[in-house]
Amino acid sequence: MDALLPQLLSFPPHPEPAKPPSDSEYDKHIKNLVHHINTIPASKLTSGVPGGGDLLDIIDPSKNTLPYLYTLLAHINSSGGKQKSGSISDAFHPGSALWQKMLDFMERFDERQIRYAGIELRRLIEYTATKAQRVSQPWAAIPPIRSAILRVDESGSTFTSSHTTFARLCLEARAYTAALPVLDHNIFHFPPTTNKSAENSMFPHLSSHHDSSSTFITPDSGLSAKLEYRDHLIYFLYGAMIFMGLKKWKRALHFLEIVIMSPMVSNVSKIQVDAYKKWVLVSLLYKGHPLDLPKTISQQATKQYHAICKAYDGLAEVFKDGILNEESDQRLIAEATAGEAWWAPDFNRGLIVQVINAFRQFSVLQLGKTFAALTVADIARRTSPDPNDYPGTGDYVIHLISTGVLNATISQPSNDPASWILRFSDSTSGPLSRTEEQQHQHLEKQTRKIKLLMEHIREADRKLSLNKDYIADAKKAKKTRLNDLEGGMDESPWMTHGDAFEHDEDMMADL
Repeated sequence: MDALLPQLLSFPPHPEPAKPPSDSEYDKHIKNLVHHINTIPASKLTSGVPGGGDLLDIIDPSKNTLPYLYTLLAHINSSGGKQKSGSISDAFHPGSALWQKMLDFMERFDERQIRYAGIELRRLIEYTATKAQRVSQPWAAIPPIRSAILRVDESGSTFTSSHTTFARLCLEARAYTAALPVLDHNIFHFPPTTNKSAENSMFPHLSSHHDSSSTFITPDSGLSAKLEYRDHLIYFLYGAMIFMGLKKWKRALHFLEIVIMSPMVSNVSKIQVDAYKKWVLVSLLYKGHPLDLPKTISQQATKQYHAICKAYDGLAEVFKDGILNEESDQRLIAEATAGEAWWAPDFNRGLIVQVINAFRQFSVLQLGKTFAALTVADIARRTSPDPNDYPGTGDYVIHLISTGVLNATISQPSNDPASWILRFSDSTSGPLSRTEEQQHQHLEKQTRKIKLLMEHIREADRKLSLNKDYIADAKKAKKTRLNDLEGGMDESPWMTHGDAFEHDEDMMADL
């Protein structure tokens, strides 16, 4: 052990040299370190050190990330003579000393070094998730895995297999708010399927500064397992369900649209059908009426969605017609009751209940599109389950205003709720209108979002321009243009013997 420790701590050097190593030197030394660690038996990494304790008590994970990670995995895989090799040790569980070591590592590992141990980091994430689920404590694995994802990729813009694991844990633990630091980052990139790309020559070393995380989260780094087509569908469906739990309908709708718009080979998948059903219900909760499918969805997919999900489309139409025709919610409740055989197996009963509850809300909002003001008595007659319940209607309207759902004011000329007057406001007035400062802050926020989007679009264009198929097509198109020029454009059928001018002469004749 006395000889082993200096070898494990040999790189990066401490203290740091006055002149830091170049990217190529860093890459060479750290690869040699990884090779050396892989030759050390796990039993030697888990053996004690002179004076008591073990290597985990000596190594600093923020300075010597790789030795610490390999040693931690060796402890987690320790069989103790009872378990099969490669299994998870009984000593690794939430609340244990070994679990605390894992938590400390996930919070402190060096973001540059970890790029050279992507497979090992991913294995640690999987062990953490698996153990937490086995002991029915999925919430215990959420903070460390979230920290690992965002330390590897601060921008959160590149999708990895760990994203799906994380979303599943948050959904299982109902830790919806805890998922937001990851889910709130928009996904712009997916890891390439191979390492053979022209951009590898631009970023030859994992240790180099990368403009985008998509250039180091690659098969070579192992920071993501090989992705299947369904992986991103599952992630966005899980993410949408988390946003539904938080009643963030706009964001949930966005995630669901990503799923239903994803390309299909011949038929939409079961995941996409599940997403469509939720998309119909969430559109009612967010907009108050069914939405048209995005135009990017093929006609074949559109037909399949409508054919498979007739019960959901039918409920949405009843919701829309009921609001436009100022009907009570009885027809909607009857439709929901008749479709119980659909909602329960799809685990959408909770959304159905919320849709029924939202019917009255959107009925009140719809009145604001027609009237400038109404008495509570009129509102009760048009929207309340009990047309004579004036106090209940008054309280309901006040609740909508106080929660920011309804942009309106209510005056109470007497103690009789029937005489209270509700005055609807437009976007430039009322309690929900923005001040000039708030409007400025909103515009600045939108500007930052647009700038970020443009950066990722430029990155996508750059990656596309380095794609072999794109380059081949570009060369072919250029060759075709050159051939056309050499052949003479005047020989084209539509520009021979003065024909190009005949249309001009005809147009002048019409004048």
